[in-house]
Amino acid sequence: MSSIKFIHAADLHLDSPFIGLKHMPSNLFERVRESTFLSFSRMISLAIEREVDFLLLSGDLYDEDERSLKAQLKLKREFERLEQAEIQVYIIHGNHDHMSGKWIDLKWPENVHVFSSHSVEMKEYRKNDIPLAYIYGYSYPTRSLQENITSQYIKKENPSVYHIGMLHGSIEGSQEHDVYCPFKLHELIDKEFNYWALGHIHKRQILYENHQVIAYSGNIQGRHRKETGEKGCYLVELEEGETKSTFVSTEEILWEDVEISIDGLHHFSELLNKCETAIESIQMKAQPTCLTIALTGAGSLANTLQQQDIAQDIIDIFNERAEEHENFVWIVKLINKTYKKGIDAPKLSTFYTDLQKTVDDYHSFEEVINPLIKHPVYRKYFKEYTLEEQKQLLKEAEKLLQNELLQQGEIK
Repeated sequence: MSSIKFIHAADLHLDSPFIGLKHMPSNLFERVRESTFLSFSRMISLAIEREVDFLLLSGDLYDEDERSLKAQLKLKREFERLEQAEIQVYIIHGNHDHMSGKWIDLKWPENVHVFSSHSVEMKEYRKNDIPLAYIYGYSYPTRSLQENITSQYIKKENPSVYHIGMLHGSIEGSQEHDVYCPFKLHELIDKEFNYWALGHIHKRQILYENHQVIAYSGNIQGRHRKETGEKGCYLVELEEGETKSTFVSTEEILWEDVEISIDGLHHFSELLNKCETAIESIQMKAQPTCLTIALTGAGSLANTLQQQDIAQDIIDIFNERAEEHENFVWIVKLINKTYKKGIDAPKLSTFYTDLQKTVDDYHSFEEVINPLIKHPVYRKYFKEYTLEEQKQLLKEAEKLLQNELLQQGEIK
């Protein structure tokens, strides 16, 4: 069997709004807003440079089901670059860009192949008129697909080709993300495909690697502070009996976290110096970065940091200089996890443990916000919270409770 080479990517979320960053200076925000497009273009250049046979896009090409014309036109332009290089494109649509959405229908280049939303189908990849791969995929007909469809992925008997599955979904029982198109890992393994190109989970991970590979490529560009680190795609090479996958970063903007301790600090200027040193260290990476700072440790500065607007003042001090640097560092959030030295550390640890358990075991989110849901203003301006958004709100409530109790000296 001849070897093949392809790129596996997913969750492009082109034209993401980056709503939480609109207060940035306009020139910086424009760079962030264009980051998904720049990341995708970088990946297309990689495909051409490495002379891959095809590109797999495993769902959520767009951020919303009403695909913007801008996103479609930019996508079309990049696909045309691939067409000129004789590189094929295989696409499935996921929960964000499902097939029931509204959009202006464009004519795609001949090298673009979109999988059906009626049932799982197989598309044959041929090179020099010789079949080299059977690619199986399915596009979401609507946003919420709760059905396990793995039984529909039926391997067609042909030992002379590679078998590749494309699936946008998550493992059954997962608590990390909203569960769509659930599957059990052993179900995918049992298909004995050479490669499974998964989408939906924004963190890259290889679920299984033996004679076959089952992998999430993650998204190509982080979009908020929970999507830290390098983002990109997998460059995959299949040879008979061997699968080699290599991660290649494509992100335009990095999202990073850093912890800064107040242990041993007595003056506020010392804390500012530590913050500045951390920011300068990140700037040396020579890549624009959106940064979250977590202040930790115990000391007298904890009292100062409890004062109203102090956190925002620290953010403003450093963000005023961000425009001075091509590879800017923009602080998106400062989290205060410090506490006074007089607090009993064992009791504090027990308190944090008990509070964390309460948050983890919390299952009545809808009951709490039910009075809000009934309000006409809420119904008009707010959408339903996803599982991830619910968890984030609980985390914010947890931090507020910690700070309030510590400030009032309730833990002694």
